[in-house]
Amino acid sequence: MKVIYVNANNLQEIRQSSPNAAMALGYFDGVHLGHQKVIQIAKEKAKAVNLSLAVLSFFPHPKSVLFSDREIFYLEPLEQKVEKLERLEVDIFYIVEFTKELAKVEATNFLDDYIIGLNAKEIICGFDYTYGAKASGTVKTLEAYAAAQQVGLTVVDEQKWNNQKISSTLIRKHLSERKLSELPHLLGGFYKTKYCQKNGILPNYSLPNLGSYKVLIEDQQSFIECIATVKSKKYIQIHHEMSTLPNLLTIQWVDRFEPIQS
Repeated sequence: MKVIYVNANNLQEIRQSSPNAAMALGYFDGVHLGHQKVIQIAKEKAKAVNLSLAVLSFFPHPKSVLFSDREIFYLEPLEQKVEKLERLEVDIFYIVEFTKELAKVEATNFLDDYIIGLNAKEIICGFDYTYGAKASGTVKTLEAYAAAQQVGLTVVDEQKWNNQKISSTLIRKHLSERKLSELPHLLGGFYKTKYCQKNGILPNYSLPNLGSYKVLIEDQQSFIECIATVKSKKYIQIHHEMSTLPNLLTIQWVDRFEPIQS
């Protein structure tokens, strides 16, 4: 998979070599099952008409640029998102640098420059996708645009579990409420973070709320089952002989741990 960082300065150059693509649009934080549905449909479209499979997203998160005083809780860093998209057999991952200048680009101009401009021949997005200045572009305006440009558009319906929309917001809510056992139904697997024993949680991950949890620590081809206690937004305590563990840990969060009361 090619990872291509796009900004206003290199856009024209990148456009010159961009292949015709079925392009999935979204932020894709966590690459949850709703996101995976969008990408799967894009993959089917790509195969049907012999296009490359592309995903277009942003970094940093738009809210972190527009509201610089607000702390943004990412579910995962770009590196982990890249790993997941590669496993989903995406050909090209366009990462558009989100800036205050980009936030002012009108909806139609954004599509001209970053979607059609990057040779999207099929556009695939979720039902609630928005784009352009002040999120003025919606699925309805995208439908009119795609028809005028004679490109395909597929809008993916809301994906639900337990009568709730599968979303990054819901995943963060479950992390806050310590409902880790719910997360595989939203993510397709346990929530995963990387943790440095010296410096704490790696940037752009979110920890569950304070408390103790059953976790799996990845150890080459196997897992170490143990308990981890979240002490703060950055630090945890692993209840295991730490000298036997590497400095950088990959942790899967399984469920909350409630000690048996004697």
